[in-house]
Amino acid sequence: MNPMPSRTATPGGTPVASLALERAPLPLGRVIGAYWAEAKYETIAALRNPGFAIPFLLVPVAIYLLFAVVIAGNAGATSEFGPELADYLFSGFSVLAAVMPGIFASSILAAERDGNLLKLKRALPLPPGATIVAKVAMSMVIAAMAVALVAVAALAAGKITLSLGQVAAMVATLVLGTIPFAAIGLLLGTLVSGSAAPAWGNLVFLPQIWLSGLFIPLPDSLERFVIVWPTFHLNQVVLAAGGVEKFQFLPPAIAAAVLAGVTVLCGGFAIRRLARVG
Repeated sequence: MNPMPSRTATPGGTPVASLALERAPLPLGRVIGAYWAEAKYETIAALRNPGFAIPFLLVPVAIYLLFAVVIAGNAGATSEFGPELADYLFSGFSVLAAVMPGIFASSILAAERDGNLLKLKRALPLPPGATIVAKVAMSMVIAAMAVALVAVAALAAGKITLSLGQVAAMVATLVLGTIPFAAIGLLLGTLVSGSAAPAWGNLVFLPQIWLSGLFIPLPDSLERFVIVWPTFHLNQVVLAAGGVEKFQFLPPAIAAAVLAGVTVLCGGFAIRRLARVG
């Protein structure tokens, strides 16, 4: 008489451990499809959330039109910086548009942690890195839309001296430049609760915007410290991509290296934190 199958064996007698070892990995197409599906639905969910999408799409272009078009007017004609001042303002407000979705993605991640959604996803046949990649991709998509709105407003207002090709190069750089700030947002989302995430997001976002000299002159006591803010380095890379040499204060290679370091450092800590505590 055949022995009864044990808890570690299939009805046919094959050990479960052997089946696990013999199981073939998923085809590359299915893995890519899983990442694509997660990023797609993450982006759709963010766009359907009025409290997330509308501010990040409309606030940057509204602020740009108010300060760089209405208030600044023809300041470039009388300023010591010349007409290129409008280009600098365009770059600064575009950096604002690119940074916001990445940093405030922390609110989405923190809310998912509070609701144990990440633990549920671990029980699903989902690649481990899909959640991280999806949130970065979502931030880049929303940043691309926000920056495009600012670019359209700048071209329509006729204030900038940049060609269409220069603007396109700056927009592409800004979309890629969202990644370091998405890494910052992911790290923040792993450390704080869903209710506290918006407040902490502002504490991270506002100093970077106002103290990096993107669109307001700073006193000498603060100007020397602009290099500590990642937003300053992103602005330097964007200006270099657009060929705006007058306002380049740092070699773009160094600024890009700083942004890469921020991505690796914050992204690495975020992944480690999610792996440990979810």
